[in-house]
Order: sequence, then structure tokens, then C-alpha cells
Amino acid sequence: MLHIFYFITRKPTLTDAAFHQYWKETHGPIVRRIAELKRYVQLHRVPFPGQNSPYDGAAEVWVEDEAALASLARSPAYLDGALADEPNFIDMSRTEWLTTEDHVFIDGPPLPTLVKMVFALKRQPGFSHADGKRYWLDVHGPIVAAVPGLRRYVQAHTIDAAYRYAEPRWDGVAQLWLVDVAAVERMLVDPAFREVAWADTVKFVNMATIESFVGQEYPVIP
Repeated sequence: MLHIFYFITRKPTLTDAAFHQYWKETHGPIVRRIAELKRYVQLHRVPFPGQNSPYDGAAEVWVEDEAALASLARSPAYLDGALADEPNFIDMSRTEWLTTEDHVFIDGPPLPTLVKMVFALKRQPGFSHADGKRYWLDVHGPIVAAVPGLRRYVQAHTIDAAYRYAEPRWDGVAQLWLVDVAAVERMLVDPAFREVAWADTVKFVNMATIESFVGQEYPVIP
């Protein structure tokens, strides 16, 4: 199963509230018509101090495989529906795509009442793609999974096929689910995160390129 992140930014003419309302109430039902999608979740950014991502949210869709992804790109429901509607609420000059595969470390249910912190990551120049992926999975993953308070933890790794064409902007997205914003604040100052997990992140991630935000999921296709 492929997991596609589509990081989006609202049109400057829309207020934050109008953007999120349109995305949920108008765009969501349009996307629901696309047969190739196995799952579709909107991740709406919520206020949180220290977020450095330029995006207002991420559309996350799951498709069966690369053939289904190619079919999606030709689908009239996508081309004439969802894609045609995007300029109505998205700043099309400020978007980013990433096709990934999920690696689940804590398999808690992704309840819509939870909040999710996402980190878009790029390895340090000294790591090859294979070595960076191996370190993230085998070394860093278990360290993060031990952080108290996490309800779900998934690493979404950029698919290997993407590296055949060019070096992707990110090697993947770390996703951490917690009960609420207050729990995120507690996690960030917990020594298990700050002094262990975050200290390990510095060992393999290019910290100058990391981007993060906190959001809440709105499931459209469960």
C-alpha cells in the first residue's frame, strides 16, 4: 500500500477558517468519488507554538500500488473533480507531494480525536539513502517508540522508486499521535524525547531542513 502526502497551503484570499471549512465540506466529498483511493484523511493544522512548516495541512491518501497511482493520475474523477477544484482553496504555488510506504511502530487506532505531530525529514549528507533508511528504522524507531504518551507512531518512508529520477526533498515523514495539544507540549519537554529521541534525531537528520506541524485528522474515506 502506498501512502501519498500532499502538503497544501491556503489561498491568500481565504481566511484560515474558510480554508479548513471548504476543504472539509466542499472538497472532501469530491475526493470521495475517486475509486482508486483506499483511504483519504485530511490533516488540518492546529495552532501550536514553534511550528516551522509553511503548510496549512496535508491531504493523505492510500492507494494499492504504483499501478493504482498511475490509474489515479488518469482518472476523470481526479482530473475533472478533485484536481480541478484545488485552485478554489489551495495556493497551487505552495504545495509538495511525497509518495511513501508506512512502517508502524505503535499500532494504536488513528482516532480523529487525537492530534498528530508530523516531521518531514531529510538525512544528513554523510548517509546514503540505504544507510539513512536503515538507521531510521532499526535504531531511531525503537527509541521514539519508547517515548511516554504516544498513542500511535508511524514512519512513512519515501518509496525507493522515487530515487531513480532525482533526490527527493524529504526521505519521509515521522508521525506521532497523542491525546491532545497539551500532551504534545508535555512530550516535547520530557527527557525521554528531548534528551534521548531528539538527541538521536540529530545524529542522522539534516536539522536545517526538518519541517513540522501539529494537526488533527478528518477522515473522509476511512
